[in-house]
Amino acid sequence: MTQTIRRHPVVTLFVLAYALSWAIQIPRAAGLLQGEAWRVYVWAPAIAALLAAALTGGRAAVRELGERLVRWRVGWQWYVVVILGPAAFSLSVAGVYALLGGSFSAALPWAQSEETLVMLPVLFLILALTDGLGEEPAWRGFALPQLLSRHNALVASLIVGVLWALWHLPLLWTEGAPRYQEPIWPILVDNTAKSVLFTWVFLHTRGSLLMAILFHGATNLFQVSAGPTSPGDFTLPLLAAVAKWMLVVVLVVVLGPNLARGPHPEALPKV
Repeated sequence: MTQTIRRHPVVTLFVLAYALSWAIQIPRAAGLLQGEAWRVYVWAPAIAALLAAALTGGRAAVRELGERLVRWRVGWQWYVVVILGPAAFSLSVAGVYALLGGSFSAALPWAQSEETLVMLPVLFLILALTDGLGEEPAWRGFALPQLLSRHNALVASLIVGVLWALWHLPLLWTEGAPRYQEPIWPILVDNTAKSVLFTWVFLHTRGSLLMAILFHGATNLFQVSAGPTSPGDFTLPLLAAVAKWMLVVVLVVVLGPNLARGPHPEALPKV
């Protein structure tokens, strides 16, 4: 059993992440858990990442994960990209949506309230410490480096993107969750494209887990993965997904499937 776990670190991670998360999410979706305490599931992937690192690589792997968490010397321009890039993206998508006859305010609810705008730094910090810190140690902290040691960046990103999207499945059936009663295709199409963008940042920030956490917080804050503006209307989510895939195509055309101009040995696991 131990040897099997060590030979399949990515499988180990996702089995743990799904099991720990869904043990909370599925009972909540079935109405067996009440209140808001169920939302602690968001930190389950981070716990899974620590367990997977310990089981497959021991102290050295756990230490490497910790080093990625505090890797902040990446160049100031990448802080601009990961924090303000999502805001610029959402503004652009909302603009196109409005040109197509949609409501700009419906596409950009976070920008319509002065109180919300004032609270943006606080909301960003909260989302970085919950969604970002809860998920990214698993997806970009552990899974992506493992996959990059065996696949090019595009393939590794798509694998992570699909498994990342499927991790959200119980939320589609959880009353009160943002994705409640949505079909699965929007999150699959969206997360696979977004995963490539995360990898691009990862490769250019020396595999910094901190930057992935900040990027995750900012994409959620500025609603880069927009939901329907009205029940059953997936125009905005589809538009946002198409915009992400256009960025992916540009990255692949300009940088190639490795999505980086040069080697980034610090971003790869020691195997």
